[in-house]
Amino acid sequence: MTLDLDAYLKRIGHAGPVRVDLATLDALHEAHVNTVPFENLDVHAGRPVTLSLEAAYDEIVTRRKGGWCYEMNAVFGWALSEVGFEVTRIAAGVRRASLGDEAMGNHLALLVRLDRDYLADVGFGSSQVRAIPLEDGVSNHAPVRMAMARTEDGYWRLHEGGPGSVTSYDFRPEAADEALLAARHAWQISDPNSIFYKTLSAKIRRGTKYHILRGRVLETQMPGRSEQRILASPDELSEVLSEVFGLEEPQLTALWPKICARHRQLFPHASR
Repeated sequence: MTLDLDAYLKRIGHAGPVRVDLATLDALHEAHVNTVPFENLDVHAGRPVTLSLEAAYDEIVTRRKGGWCYEMNAVFGWALSEVGFEVTRIAAGVRRASLGDEAMGNHLALLVRLDRDYLADVGFGSSQVRAIPLEDGVSNHAPVRMAMARTEDGYWRLHEGGPGSVTSYDFRPEAADEALLAARHAWQISDPNSIFYKTLSAKIRRGTKYHILRGRVLETQMPGRSEQRILASPDELSEVLSEVFGLEEPQLTALWPKICARHRQLFPHASR
């Protein structure tokens, strides 16, 4: 299979110059998260999901679907390398702060070397808009704040939501253990306890609007406020997937009972 950089750039709507500099890195990062949805429809529906760059490229570029971290950052990292960036795949651990080292490898992110190291990540639910320097500090990705900090045991921790936020992942700035990534990928697509297996989800940026779908609940975050909507039927969910995320799910009617059951677990206060 031929991977075409121009086709990828067209897919994300980037028509500007591509150079090995921070401005290009940020422009490509922002274009990706505003165009390609983070989503787990294949995993949730039980369709085969393989861990390969070619499969991820076909999914995102050729078939114009979305993906999750292993797909999104695989394609983004390849594209950056094709431009000429020095890119390292890193194995991160979402919720390592509470789960411990068993979380390591449950997330793929990227380290890009320029004047210093930068974290690039288009696959953490599309929450990060641009590259983040590997140093302690807070950056604005409106309507989300990101905070980078060192842990006591020598890892870097990225907090989604600002300093101390519970939503976080840990990593070391070193090449990923690819076998570990493969093992965590296999677990997340098949184990009934995996959040990706249990909960249909999709996320995308539209400028400073951040759309988050969890089963029947669509949340739109904006600077200073948010809106929430509970979807009442497969048809309504199908409409949201199409109009907000640019996605189609042919098995929604069959999946609806599973989606409703999970909704009652996650949002008992909002069930109806």
